[in-house]
Amino acid sequence: MKLSLVIPTYNERENIRGLISEVLWEFKANKIDGEIIVVDDNSPDGTGELLDEILRKNRKVRVIHREEKMGLSSAVLEGWKIAKGDVLGVMDANLSHPPDKIKDLLWSIEKGKADFAIGSRYVRGGKIMGRSVGRNAMSKLANLVARVFTNVKDPMTGFFMIRKSCIKDVELDPNGFKILLEIIIKGKHKNIQEIPITFVGRVEGRSKVGISEIFSYVKNLIGYASYQKLLSRDLMMFSFAGLVGTILNLSILYFMTEIFGIYYLISAVFSFSIAMTSNFFMNKILTFREKITFNIGRKYLQFVSVSLVALLVNLTFLFIFTDIFGIYYLISQAMAIGVTALINFFGNKIWTFSK
Repeated sequence: MKLSLVIPTYNERENIRGLISEVLWEFKANKIDGEIIVVDDNSPDGTGELLDEILRKNRKVRVIHREEKMGLSSAVLEGWKIAKGDVLGVMDANLSHPPDKIKDLLWSIEKGKADFAIGSRYVRGGKIMGRSVGRNAMSKLANLVARVFTNVKDPMTGFFMIRKSCIKDVELDPNGFKILLEIIIKGKHKNIQEIPITFVGRVEGRSKVGISEIFSYVKNLIGYASYQKLLSRDLMMFSFAGLVGTILNLSILYFMTEIFGIYYLISAVFSFSIAMTSNFFMNKILTFREKITFNIGRKYLQFVSVSLVALLVNLTFLFIFTDIFGIYYLISQAMAIGVTALINFFGNKIWTFSK
């Protein structure tokens, strides 16, 4: 069997029959040897009973009934345990993901273009329809934070496929409503391809995202830091570039002011600009390993923007620590530099150098 597609459900009676029908039609129309595994968390709306009815009529549908609501991520792993396919897939039950893209994700893997295919809302050609401004903002914020760990543009989507071999012997232990980021970080994949999709906001039923899921997501992010050796390497190189820039800044400031007699504020602006430019090129080449000419103009402006925001934050914290808390100004500056450095690093990693 080529594909095992897992669909987690909780109170999806209004949507699941239609979704299964569409997926089975895609299997037939595109000659996909696949199965659907629905994992239901004891839905009180009768989803489980409806699934049993569907199960009796179609051999390509399998159902797992769980005794309580245990979460989407664990449902995915539960379904994969009994999967027969060489490719494992996931999609939401609420009709938000387009079934007609199943073939595109699968063929991307079958044709050797990737061993991990993701239905992406944020690559060129992808879009979101019919979802509230608040939900859109929450999604983009979650994606933005996740970009610290990966260059995948939509690491929070719930629609993806991966070769079973890529997660063999990999310990996955996600909490909450998203599992993709954990697989991106821990999986043994080599090539990821993002396929553009149109995501449609839920029509029937209610969203499952709540405060507990958000806390689980934050907890997961904290845990992922220990797996991301590349993150530590990037931070170290970024700090090295910053040290070089600081030495350059102070040296130019000293020579222009003391040797050439230029007014110190003019010297400071010039030295800051030279040091910031030096930091940009060092980080572009050494930290984030980009070709020097790749989008150089746009990325330089983004780097400058992040630097100015970081400078504003630095001055704000310096004032708060010194004037409000009465901390000696040099100690305050050292503390403010620590905050600023993190803003500089993560701002540029997520925005400037995210390809």
